Amino acid sequence: MSFLDCSCISHAQVQPVDIEERYEDTSHQFLSCDGSEYTLQGPAGGDDITGLSPDPAHYQLLSKLGKGFNNLSQVSMAWHIPTGQLVAVKQTNLDECTEEELLQLMNEVLLSRLFRHPNLLTSRLVFCSSCQLWVLTPLMAYGSADALLRTYFPDGMSESLIAYLLYGVLKALEYLHRMGYVHRGVKASHILLSEEGRVYLSGLHSIYSMMRDGKRMRAVFDMPHHSPALLPWLSPELLRQ
Repeated sequence: MSFLDCSCISHAQVQPVDIEERYEDTSHQFLSCDGSEYTLQGPAGGDDITGLSPDPAHYQLLSKLGKGFNNLSQVSMAWHIPTGQLVAVKQTNLDECTEEELLQLMNEVLLSRLFRHPNLLTSRLVFCSSCQLWVLTPLMAYGSADALLRTYFPDGMSESLIAYLLYGVLKALEYLHRMGYVHRGVKASHILLSEEGRVYLSGLHSIYSMMRDGKRMRAVFDMPHHSPALLPWLSPELLRQ
C-alpha cells in the first residue's frame, strides 16, 4: 500500500512472544497448500476486505503505522465503523506527487486489479477523498519482517521462522514471474505477517514488466529512481549498471 512499509502494530491484541510458536501451529496448513490452485484463492479469514464501503466517513483513523511511497503516503490503522473491522489505510496527497509518481500510483492500483495470489498484498478498495487517495489493505497484525527483527529478534530469527517467511515470499515471486513481472523492491519491510500467520509480499510500486512489444525481455537496463536509503536492497545487476 509500498502498501505497508510500517512497524508492528501496538494496538492490535497480539502476543508477540509466541510468534514462533504460532508459526509451528499454522505453518503446515500453508506449506501443504497445492500450488496449482493459488491463482484462484482469495484473502483468508480476516484478510478479506472486499465488502467494506468506499466512504471516508465510515472509517475512524486510530494510529499512525508508518510512511511509504517516498514518504508521500501515510499508513494508518483504521476502524471500519459499520462492521467493526480493523484495516490498514494508506493516504496519499495527490497534489504533492509529481507526474511520474502519479503514474506509479496508477500502475500500482491497476496491478492490484490484475494480480490474485494469497501471498501478494494487493489493494481491494481504492477511492479518492478531496485530493487524497485512499488505498485499503488487510491489517497486518504482526507488521513487517523488518519491524519483527528490530523489536523482537535482535539476535536474529530461527531458521524455521526464516524458512516460513521466505516460502511465502518465493510463492509470491513465482506467481509474479509467471505473469511476466519482476519485483525490484524485495526487502524486509515489504514482507508482512498477518494475525492468521499468512506471509504477504507488498511493494507493488516496485514491480516491473518484462514484456515489451509482446515479447519477453531478457534483461532490464534502466536504473530505477530510488532514494539512497533503498540502494542496499537493489539487485546486483542493477547496481553494476
